Amino acid sequence: MCPASLRLNWEREIWRWSILPDVSTYPVLKSKDGVSLKHDYVIVSYDGLRNDGIYDALLEGYWDHLICDEAHYLKDPKGNVRTHRTIGGEYKRREYEGIISRCGNITFLTGTPMPNQPIEIYNLVRIADWEAIDRMSVEKFRNYYYAKGTGFLTGWHETTGADGSIVMKYGRYRGEVRNKPRYMPELQSRLRGSCMIRRLKEQVFTQMPQKQWHLLPVEETVQIRKVMKSDAWKKAEKLHKIRPDDFQSAIPIDGAISTARKDMGVAKAPLALAYCKELLNEGVEKLVVCAWHKDVLSLLQNGLKSFGLVYMDGNTSSKAKQEAVDLFDANDSIRVILGQQKPLGLGWTLTRAQDVVFAEFDWVPGNNDQVLDRIHRRGQEGSSVTGHVLIVPDTLEERMMNGVATKSRNIYDALDKRYG
Repeated sequence: MCPASLRLNWEREIWRWSILPDVSTYPVLKSKDGVSLKHDYVIVSYDGLRNDGIYDALLEGYWDHLICDEAHYLKDPKGNVRTHRTIGGEYKRREYEGIISRCGNITFLTGTPMPNQPIEIYNLVRIADWEAIDRMSVEKFRNYYYAKGTGFLTGWHETTGADGSIVMKYGRYRGEVRNKPRYMPELQSRLRGSCMIRRLKEQVFTQMPQKQWHLLPVEETVQIRKVMKSDAWKKAEKLHKIRPDDFQSAIPIDGAISTARKDMGVAKAPLALAYCKELLNEGVEKLVVCAWHKDVLSLLQNGLKSFGLVYMDGNTSSKAKQEAVDLFDANDSIRVILGQQKPLGLGWTLTRAQDVVFAEFDWVPGNNDQVLDRIHRRGQEGSSVTGHVLIVPDTLEERMMNGVATKSRNIYDALDKRYG
């Protein structure tokens, strides 16, 4: 089981690495294809589980081994249909039998089990080895592994003043919020002592270049200053001061934040384009470029197509994504692969490149790491691997990047830091 865009990639890797003679694979690309019980490997997407026919067919067989790639897709304890059809449980008053009940062995495969914060590993540990965390509920897990931090105001709304300005009003203050990770050495010890095998790339590939980040301050252009003077940006600034943890969640909490984020991405796009051209003209042979919004992607696509470009976004078919990756890898005249951040960050091997330009960075640390890891993996022969992030100094953007760095540190403490 994997994200839909990786089904053909998994098939290719099975052909490459399986020791079974004449190994047979069956990727379920359309729900009408059904599920085969005769092939060595069946490859199905998480979204495919939403289809009743696919789900029922999987339950009819007994599977030697279930591999859940990008397993952080199952991180939410409350879950959704695909999560409950995978692991079982009640969802919207319906009880689901999990596919795992038909599997002999189960492997959760992910490089980012905590994309945003330590509690996101709870669900995977609960399924893999609940005893490792003393069969804690999610509430007990949070109460134990998080200390109380700075609270925030809730119940806000806005009104318009006599001069037409926006006046923000706030309701109840929540002064005790468990949002400061603690006991991370103990959590890591529990995970490594029970169900987690985690190897850093430098341990496995001793010649792998070190991954590094390059924060690039950009000038305040007329377009950027215009965004910073907008009502949406000012509102986002206020919200960040009031509710920083909510503001940095995976899903924006307010329309003003979404608007401010998009407007800033569009305003920075010409600067990102100029920087990409500079890298390519100075000798970078292959370049990975990502952004969040399609308006930004469109501008970059038009400006970089003369360098030889392939493209993917959330609407690109699995086949077309794989073709784009293959062209980028095999064709020297294709120097740029441009994509929306999430689909570009899922499982591809883009080691012909040594540089990734983030025209827009994500507020979830794991999503940024996922994209950079497309070039920082087996096959990388360069002397450096760099993520270039464009930041407007002394603004909300810079504070958000500081927040991303803090979250990254918490995740590192829980998973990878060596203690003692």
